[in-house]
Amino acid sequence: MADFEADIVIVGAGMGGAHLSRSLAEAGRDVLVLEAGGRKTRGEYLADFYANPVKGPQAPYPSQDFAPHPTDTDYSSFYDQAGGPEFVGAYLRIYGGTTWHWTGFADRLRPEDFQAATLYGRGTDWPIRYEDLQPYYQQAERRWGVAGDPNHVWGAPREADDPYPMPPIPASWMDKEIQSKALDGMDLTAGIFSHARNSVIYDNRPPCCGNNTCVPICPINAKYDGSVEMDKSVAAGTRVELQALVTRIELDADRRVSGLVIRRPDGSTQTVTARTFVLAAHAIETPRLLLNSRQEGAPNGVANGNDHVGRYLVSQWNIDVWGTVTDPVFPYRGPQQTSGITQYRDGDFRKDYAPFGTSFMNNGWSGNSDATKLSQTLIKQGLRGEALVSALNDQIARHVRLNSSAETLGVADNRITLSDQLDSAGVPKPRITFAVDAYSKAGLEVAEKVSREVLDRMGATDVQVNTPYLSNAIIGGTTRMGTDPAQSVVGPDLRSHEHDNLYILGTSTHVSCPVNAPTLTVSALGIRLAEHLNAAAHD
Repeated sequence: MADFEADIVIVGAGMGGAHLSRSLAEAGRDVLVLEAGGRKTRGEYLADFYANPVKGPQAPYPSQDFAPHPTDTDYSSFYDQAGGPEFVGAYLRIYGGTTWHWTGFADRLRPEDFQAATLYGRGTDWPIRYEDLQPYYQQAERRWGVAGDPNHVWGAPREADDPYPMPPIPASWMDKEIQSKALDGMDLTAGIFSHARNSVIYDNRPPCCGNNTCVPICPINAKYDGSVEMDKSVAAGTRVELQALVTRIELDADRRVSGLVIRRPDGSTQTVTARTFVLAAHAIETPRLLLNSRQEGAPNGVANGNDHVGRYLVSQWNIDVWGTVTDPVFPYRGPQQTSGITQYRDGDFRKDYAPFGTSFMNNGWSGNSDATKLSQTLIKQGLRGEALVSALNDQIARHVRLNSSAETLGVADNRITLSDQLDSAGVPKPRITFAVDAYSKAGLEVAEKVSREVLDRMGATDVQVNTPYLSNAIIGGTTRMGTDPAQSVVGPDLRSHEHDNLYILGTSTHVSCPVNAPTLTVSALGIRLAEHLNAAAHD
């Protein structure tokens, strides 16, 4: 007899698992969610953040040996880097998942993003269209409480009866200065982003008060994250098992999933059975689990008869350009990004170079030439007391940084395989092979020129730029969806081509990760999958 059983078992208590499990539980289904990590209060995570001298995105969330995840100082030891630029994908294994430290962008993908191959001859078309997801986007936005400007929908059309649930987060003073001092003369436009953070009280959560720590943590819960949705799922009847690391998927003689093996922190193992299984463990852990489940009848791993599990890993290729402008713009307040350039995100130029999004960073130079180092420089110059404070205030008030992210194309050889090195839980580490294509590099070349011109027009004489790098926030592909079982892992309904009671949900199924953020699409697909599973139960 199994240690745990349910009608539907979901692996992962992040954004995908939360939306799916809530929708199923509210329909009366028997749902069990398995989460590899644990759970703490927001206050406890804040205390961890304060105590951690490294203030990166993972700082409030210590990795646990029984379910390790990357930390800000060990990407190259967590991942077995097999070539190409350093892979720095950051994700969490905790109740609520990686959205604890996400930026909070609440974007739909554009209709064009689903047909990039047809329209631009680049990448691969999705097997679904914008219209297929539109009603589920709307449901997800209402759950989140998205704050948005109807004048800036970022390429995703909305119906008249489909308004944003909340008014927009206001543009910062810096946003307005960039528009008037630079963009007006460049025939470019700034737009206000749609946010998964409250602009007014919504769902008993407070409005954003501008702490400027959205990454790595919102201290007051104004920013929506997966724990909010997971709590609603539990209230609807979902059962959750924490510290339950799934290490293996078992198949029966008919090639259906018969059960899961979970490992507890003390090293003991238990089994879980169900009629339907859903993997919602993000784009690294999902293929890692499938590949680690080699067995008779599945010598390459579960769902991997075509050797496509782990392939088509996608991310975004980033660059920062920064400098000290002439007039004060007063950064380091508000959400970390409130506006960005509307152009270069879509258009016929996508035939020639990657689309990119350029954001104005309200957190100033943080993460590059960190402003906290400025005091040391000024002290070495001999400044003390009031003169030091005055110089700090003057310079920090004029810090501007522009961040640009370009799409990377899905390439079969960009992939995750299993390393011969084991992590602290005894599971093979993810081995990453990744190369950035010329298409993405060409997009960032344009982005750098645009950003340099913005800073030049604002009077910056100390413009600096870093070496392009892979995003640590955007990870997709690895079990992508498609209609051809020979070229994909799941179908448009997210069901495995090889195992009829196994589904996969999350960015791993995404065909591309274009400029608009993927999280809302994950949530919409989770609600859509619940509808499919509920309908199937009545067939």
